[in-house]
Amino acid sequence: MRKSLVCLMMSFVLTLSAFAKEQKPSPIEPSESFYPNLEFQNCDNDCLFTLLETGLYFNFLSRFNNDNANELLVNIYTKLLNSIIDFEKRIQKNASVKLAIILPEQTIKSYSNTIINSSIAYLLRQRAQIKVKVFLIGTEDESKIAKAFKQAQEEKFNYIIAGFTDKGVKNLLKENLDLNVKVFIPTAHKRNFDTQNENVYFGSIDYQKQIQKLLEYSNGKNIIFSDGTALANRLDENVLNAGNGSEKIYTINSSKFDFRSILNQNRSFQDSSIILNTSLIKTALISSQIRTYDIEPFVLLSTQINYNPILLSLTQINDRKKLLLANSISNEDQTLSYLNELFSQNINYNWIAYATSVGLDYFYTQFLDKDSQRIFDESLNDNQFDYKVKIIRSQGLGFTPLQDQ
Repeated sequence: MRKSLVCLMMSFVLTLSAFAKEQKPSPIEPSESFYPNLEFQNCDNDCLFTLLETGLYFNFLSRFNNDNANELLVNIYTKLLNSIIDFEKRIQKNASVKLAIILPEQTIKSYSNTIINSSIAYLLRQRAQIKVKVFLIGTEDESKIAKAFKQAQEEKFNYIIAGFTDKGVKNLLKENLDLNVKVFIPTAHKRNFDTQNENVYFGSIDYQKQIQKLLEYSNGKNIIFSDGTALANRLDENVLNAGNGSEKIYTINSSKFDFRSILNQNRSFQDSSIILNTSLIKTALISSQIRTYDIEPFVLLSTQINYNPILLSLTQINDRKKLLLANSISNEDQTLSYLNELFSQNINYNWIAYATSVGLDYFYTQFLDKDSQRIFDESLNDNQFDYKVKIIRSQGLGFTPLQDQ
């Protein structure tokens, strides 16, 4: 039965054209930040076979992990990924419009799945008849990026989505791209690069803008909790630059952090504005410890990193009653939401999926199919997509926007 699934995967089709892959997929680790609706238990080999046998191919793709999978499952994953958009041979053969997706999957890990899945979901939503090809390049080495872009250009892919970190973007900007090649990078913000290349577009949300908006709700007695990651350090810097100079920073970089020595009878925390530049787990821990030590802050503030329904299950209602979150996701297309859910990701909370969709929406409607209508209304300013920032509060078992915005 299971071996026959290989043949079944070969014939699996979907309503798009071509989807190809440059090499065997490398391991992509799961991450809570990108799949808010994922189940907490790992999906082992038996679980993966069950998904295949019941026809849940999208779930199989999103939950597959090469670390523990046997050779048969790896082959099925490869064949399914290669054929998922191979809907109609005639369309593929005649498709003159092409889109490439270049991913250093070993570097960005689960971002790879998110970018691929949200791209497929968007193109399904538009019923697009275009050829799509994914280049998995492993890492962001300059030579690998150069090789991938050279091959994409040789194959006449003039529209490219590149899921790069800052390092990868810097290497990309060294390349002499053809003038007719346009590149969209959903994972980076243009502010971090010195470039005037009109054919490179940036799609990251603006954490600096979110910090500035959040500080409007501060009373000026700012205390920062950070977890020492690269993103947290950047957020800390944004707070310090926008603050009044009196900020204190406490870095939680281990599980042995002594909250008692910091919070017990520390009057500086009372009526303070506590800024949480921390991951979901650490944010939940901090908020519970604040209440444990009878601290009454003026407000708790955090950016997009904690706008996630998982936070609601990790915290008590009283722990988050003064929590305000910045959010730049504004999706109102229910069909697109549903299509993303087929891939076990929630575009309404997953900013990578949202940013990818916004950029692809612009590419598709402005260049690939000018007769189609845009789904999103984010403006493009100097090749950087501009996202509005809304302040969200926890209310009961959900999130709701503040009314005075």
